[in-house]
Amino acid sequence: MKRLVLLAVALLAAGTDVDAAACTFADARSTFAAFLVEAGLPGGGFLVGTPQGVLAEHYFGGYDANTVVPVASASKLLSGVRILQVVERGEATLEAPVSTWLPQFTGEKGTMNLRQMFSHTAGYGGDSAAGVINDDSITLAQAVDLIACCRPLNPGYTVGGQFAYGGVSMHVAGRLAEVVGGGDWEQRWKSEIGAPLGITSIDWQGLGATLNYRIAGGAQSSLADYGRLLHMLANGGRGNNLRILRASTVEQLFVDNVGDLPIASAPDNAAPPIRYGIGAWLESDPGHDEATFLHSLGAFGFFPWIDRLRGLYGVFMIRGAPGINDSALPVYRQMLAAIDAETAAGACTPIAFEDEIFVGAFEN
Repeated sequence: MKRLVLLAVALLAAGTDVDAAACTFADARSTFAAFLVEAGLPGGGFLVGTPQGVLAEHYFGGYDANTVVPVASASKLLSGVRILQVVERGEATLEAPVSTWLPQFTGEKGTMNLRQMFSHTAGYGGDSAAGVINDDSITLAQAVDLIACCRPLNPGYTVGGQFAYGGVSMHVAGRLAEVVGGGDWEQRWKSEIGAPLGITSIDWQGLGATLNYRIAGGAQSSLADYGRLLHMLANGGRGNNLRILRASTVEQLFVDNVGDLPIASAPDNAAPPIRYGIGAWLESDPGHDEATFLHSLGAFGFFPWIDRLRGLYGVFMIRGAPGINDSALPVYRQMLAAIDAETAAGACTPIAFEDEIFVGAFEN
């Protein structure tokens, strides 16, 4: 144990900071450093910000500002933003059946809608077509055609009848966005979201080169680039002096789409009550009925979050093996509590200012 503590101290000392802020987040940093050592990870990083700017950006071990990692299911939030952008532009709706734009989907499958497909309530789950959505020899369009023709809904499932976690229906939604949005999924995400926000590292090649983009789990990102996406959302849809989404559109991320539906399948670390928006898990603080906290945890430990009650967002970045979240999540909860305690004291000032703050004030 003494050796573990010494290693954690050494790792903390070796961590690099982009700058110093009035809030040091010393407790969160020491907790994170000790976890990295105990888990045998080569490095990590975390970022905390407000709509006004970045409060902290810390790296540990071999990680730095250029480190890019696969984010696994944190891809779902990235993809959900593009889906909402397509909807905001009137190119599709959250409620219309998928057959409106993809007529190859017939019967009950054709009644799925974007809201259901991006909240695990469309009748698929458990990656029942994993062989199709993970096939790098085909394109996203070809994969979705195979789902339409040859992959039925899960046995006993109905469209809109249950929550069942998985990536199949999001794969279909990604293809729908290609059809109505006019172009390749990855290239349109980069041109319509990434480039305006100054994001350069995010793409859907995190699990290897592919044109069959894993909409629900294939992205990769640096710490700061994912932070730029979260800042835009925390700032009511505006980032880098540009409006990416209306504030009212961002609100859709925080609408629970599960309600009283039965939970057919969910990750072991998803604590009840299960609440899910568009590509992200939702939680509420005591005394609040509405969702106050959003996150999109990935299987390798990448943890982006937005805390609306406290006006904070952040990313905890690691690349661990599947199963790492059994030990990572309790650590992340400790870090969140430490960050909350320090920011509540009111001593934090940004180390890097973002654009002018218009939270919900302007609708282009």
